Amino acid sequence: MTKLIELIHKILIKHIDPLTKSPELILLGYYSNETASEHLSRYLLASKFAHGVVLDFASGTCYGSSILRRQASVNMVVSVDIDKDVLKYGKLVYNSDCVCADATYLPFRKHSFDSIVSLETIEHIRDQMSFLDNIKCSLKQGGKLILSTPNKIITSPFLPKPLNPYHVNEFYLGTLLNFLRKMAFRVDYIYGGKRVRRLELLKRIFGYLLKFLMSKFSLNPHLLDDFYHSIYNSILMRRQYNSKRPIDPDPNLIIHEEVKSHSNVILYEYFLICAHL
Repeated sequence: MTKLIELIHKILIKHIDPLTKSPELILLGYYSNETASEHLSRYLLASKFAHGVVLDFASGTCYGSSILRRQASVNMVVSVDIDKDVLKYGKLVYNSDCVCADATYLPFRKHSFDSIVSLETIEHIRDQMSFLDNIKCSLKQGGKLILSTPNKIITSPFLPKPLNPYHVNEFYLGTLLNFLRKMAFRVDYIYGGKRVRRLELLKRIFGYLLKFLMSKFSLNPHLLDDFYHSIYNSILMRRQYNSKRPIDPDPNLIIHEEVKSHSNVILYEYFLICAHL
């Protein structure tokens, strides 16, 4: 138990976001219930498409790998991440089969996997073409890629680079679909998660432009978030906010809706795409 506590402390120290002061990765029990619910719901949706031998790409602490393993259609799950400590945690807590590797180089034989799950990963990768090339080489012919990523129109609209300091490049939906097709993937399904209303989108665009200007003047853009949330929680919506907060993470809080349009203006915070070779 002492070793596990020390490992958790090491992971949290290493992955604390210096701007938001929250962990960069999901360690269940050390993140807000709302955020944990969102991440769990994504893996539950991905698990409906996964089958055979599955690679959980950038698995983090392996909570998602444990969800994938529960599917009757899944024979085996291999968890891959670049961080040895989070994989050690996954092995101890979830008994995961772990491999430490870089996202742009996978140490597996060609065409080893029936499914590859890559949730909230591609936006962190600098060489995104090599990333998808590795996935292509690792997938069997006809194998499935289940991928999710933030929606740029919601998270960093019209900005030259993402506001999230850990993201290298975010995608509009149309741009991502074209990229996948260029890499020989055929898209089967597109799902949107966490619907955003048009008025909320306009407020976010205005807020992100303010953040961008703040960063230009060497100010912490997340000070704007702190100011907004202090008002939201303490003055405007305290009763409503507290009444909606779940006691425990609940993946059913997030409803994913199938998206038919390929437009860039899709009003969801992120999308999950199921494609095949």
